[in-house]
Amino acid sequence: MTERRTVLIRYDEIGLKGRNRKFFEKCLLRNIRRVLSGTDDIQYSSPRGRIFLDIPSSFAAECSIRLKAVPGIASFSIGISMSSDFDAIAALGVQWIEARLESADSLKFCVKTRRSEKSFPKTSPEVNFEVGSRIMKQLSPQGLTVNITEAEYVLEIEIGRSETVVFDNRQQGLCGLPVGSSGNVLCLLSGGIDSPVSAFMMACRGCRVHFVFFDNQPFLGRGGYDKVLRLAKKINHFQAKATLYVVPFEEMQGAIRDHCNEENRIILYRRMMYRLAAEIAERKGCLALVNGESLGQVASQTLENLAAVSCVTSLSVLRPLIGMNKESIINKAKEIGTYEVSIEPQPDCCSVFMPKNPVTRSKIPFLERDEGKIPWQELSDNALERMEIIKVDDL
Repeated sequence: MTERRTVLIRYDEIGLKGRNRKFFEKCLLRNIRRVLSGTDDIQYSSPRGRIFLDIPSSFAAECSIRLKAVPGIASFSIGISMSSDFDAIAALGVQWIEARLESADSLKFCVKTRRSEKSFPKTSPEVNFEVGSRIMKQLSPQGLTVNITEAEYVLEIEIGRSETVVFDNRQQGLCGLPVGSSGNVLCLLSGGIDSPVSAFMMACRGCRVHFVFFDNQPFLGRGGYDKVLRLAKKINHFQAKATLYVVPFEEMQGAIRDHCNEENRIILYRRMMYRLAAEIAERKGCLALVNGESLGQVASQTLENLAAVSCVTSLSVLRPLIGMNKESIINKAKEIGTYEVSIEPQPDCCSVFMPKNPVTRSKIPFLERDEGKIPWQELSDNALERMEIIKVDDL
């Protein structure tokens, strides 16, 4: 018989959802089933407040990797179902802890017990003592100490009606809400560091994030296009089922360069991008736009310029990074695996025909006057007709 492991999945925010809780739980369970697809020998159960998986032991390491990429999971532990015998539980704990002590001079640990079966003859603190004292008797000479508040290793015991499960040290999840519980949004994805991080953060708020990229291959070549394909795929790893819309933007930029005031170019580019993105979002049922703007980071991201851009659409514009500094954004990009791709030297669309002195406090009447000099509606319609639609799952 194949050896089995029990996975305990915990969530945080979902537990506060009141009458809507079941909807979020089903959404999270559906996402977990998706990331674990391809392995048929998994059993699922969801008692109140948690999710349990019964998996083959050979799948434990891979299961751990996959669960770490699921928004909505606060933490999870992988354990073994066994009898409620303190000696046997302690022996298993010794085996797990000894492996960690091999690479450390000391280790702080504690035991935490949860009894869903209240008829069990020992209380949770009593179980903690019985198991913990047995482990300390064997491993204290090797540097093991008890520290309940600052434990580096926690042995968790779940005593249920039909079985007792002993869990190895819990692992941190992404937290947040399960993807699909908050609706669809459309992210303006460039090849830079910021917008992929914004997309990831919205996925962790329960949104399914789709992408729009404004392409200018005649001036920039294919490098930026290929880079965005890879970034979209990396973010899609946390959610699946995303669509990438690639909008040709060279005609619009050429018209702005030839007919509009040089200092207004960047803001005019972005106003046109927002109009195009809003049109795509409304066609595809996306409820908001998302971007990587952070207040004051560059000239186009002053309050005046942000207002001048946002006012061209009635859709909500979500800016998850608005109060973050660059170092924090970079750290998050490294954490989610987009940083190395983002720093590849490929210019983005807004870098074409950069003005010497871009406006920092634009005036909407002046921008509208410039826009009156070009057939922007015709150019927009033409760009949307030539738009490429890519299913990111197929990349």
